[in-house]
Amino acid sequence: MKLKSYTKMVIQWSCDTCKRECIPVREESRCLCGHRYKEHPSSVSDPRVKSPKGFRAFACTSARCSCRAFFYVVAEGAWILRCRCKHRHTNHDPGSKPFVCKRPKCGCQGFDSPWVCNCDHPWGAHRQHLVEKKFDPLQMLQAQLTAPELNTVHRTDLLASPLNLRL
Repeated sequence: MKLKSYTKMVIQWSCDTCKRECIPVREESRCLCGHRYKEHPSSVSDPRVKSPKGFRAFACTSARCSCRAFFYVVAEGAWILRCRCKHRHTNHDPGSKPFVCKRPKCGCQGFDSPWVCNCDHPWGAHRQHLVEKKFDPLQMLQAQLTAPELNTVHRTDLLASPLNLRL
């Protein structure tokens, strides 16, 4: 079996201030609409695309979802990013920017979060970018088998002296 390399359009979420990719966008990453990245196909050749006519890259394929393009929302387990208006990302209209809050009597002008990333920059300093990425399955497999990160593991925890805590 021959493993062929291929290119694919992917989304990267990076900081405009420190110029680094802060959080990798994966298949299970969430969109503002509440659906996963895997429900936003990037290519018309994706098997989830039901009709090539009218295809939009990264538009949500879930029934009755108004999301026109994937918009990454930071989430970890049950924790989700909230807007400054204190409402969830799913309470905002994913159909058009600036993603205004749908809750009645909320004065929110668009989704914006006070959250600060591990890079010490605010949520608003981050952008998502479309990037064409090359995937080489053989090279990826070799990297997994060699596990280069094992060369940098230090077992100092086994050598450390025990803590003497006095209460």
